[in-house]
Amino acid sequence: MTSGTIISGDSHVIEPAELWTKPLGAKYGDAVPHIMKEFNGDKTDHFFTGIEYIRIDEVVEGDEELQKKLIASGTDPVVRLACMDEDGVWGEIVNSTWMLYSMRTLNDRLVEDCCQVFNDWLVEYCSQAPKRLYGTSMIHMADIDWAIRELERTAKLGLKSCIINCDARRDWAPYQDKVYDRFWACAQELDQPVTLHIITGNEIDLFVLQGKDRINVPRSSIGVFAEAGPVLANEFIFGGVLDRFPKLKLVCSEYEVSWLPYWLFRTKQIQDDFGPAMGIPEIKKPAEEYLSQIYHGLIDDPYLDKVLDVIDHKTIMWGSDFPHARCTYPNTRDVIDRVFGHLDAEVQDDIVYRNCARFYNMELPD
Repeated sequence: MTSGTIISGDSHVIEPAELWTKPLGAKYGDAVPHIMKEFNGDKTDHFFTGIEYIRIDEVVEGDEELQKKLIASGTDPVVRLACMDEDGVWGEIVNSTWMLYSMRTLNDRLVEDCCQVFNDWLVEYCSQAPKRLYGTSMIHMADIDWAIRELERTAKLGLKSCIINCDARRDWAPYQDKVYDRFWACAQELDQPVTLHIITGNEIDLFVLQGKDRINVPRSSIGVFAEAGPVLANEFIFGGVLDRFPKLKLVCSEYEVSWLPYWLFRTKQIQDDFGPAMGIPEIKKPAEEYLSQIYHGLIDDPYLDKVLDVIDHKTIMWGSDFPHARCTYPNTRDVIDRVFGHLDAEVQDDIVYRNCARFYNMELPD
């Protein structure tokens, strides 16, 4: 059993429905993210992300009372802190919910404005307990000058890290392009971990599939949970970003960890065989050494033991996914004991709280 302290490396707010309509509605009209009372004849509340639609009741699970509590905690930090105390969780890295989906919206100026509105709201939310709630800004990468300004602004306001688009849009330059280097340099200088979070890239998330399109839920699930691996390999490792910025911190959030052994095998194969044969530029270190800059989040991955044979456990962070459908609340300690209870106490404590605290420079409780 863990020694007592628990920190979630991946939790979420659930932004209030009117967050974007009030400040941005006059400028963008119905294009802003907002609640719809029905969609395609389904008379259930849906959230319009700016490009896609999601049934709100599928984002959180549980009986009606639990759902109300989870949704309330996502908008009210006082309710959230009470849930954390009840569940024995000391601190959380706090990410968005709806803004993750809205990163896929095609109007770049709208996305930037939505990011800024969300970031300001999150600053206020986390100010309720700044030593326990570490907010993550949303940074759209279409305009690097804007992205740098917003990263600097939100860092000054107290947000501790940032989420960018998981992958560059297909009509953008790829992340290895040096046009982005000023942003990586800024994140490195500010010591702001850069997060690749599921559903912010080019892969379609399963929850936006409605009606007959749900035949593609298996394809979508595999695609969205596999998106970070190719980005890490192609852009950040072989694209030279981590060579140019050796202190840049990356986080892969909600991808779990069981994909890593296969990914590492293929990445080393590229370095040793395919790369030289295809004439791609050499990287400075063995591929596995770049993993010291990349942290990985998991909730309850049952294949963790196989991962620990090839990945340093000090780069793995547990997260509750609170208050989403897969969240461990109100049974967090039971889940932690089930997933990590057989591990050495030092390894368990590293994964459950120390790695996250070290990576984000969190102040631990006495």
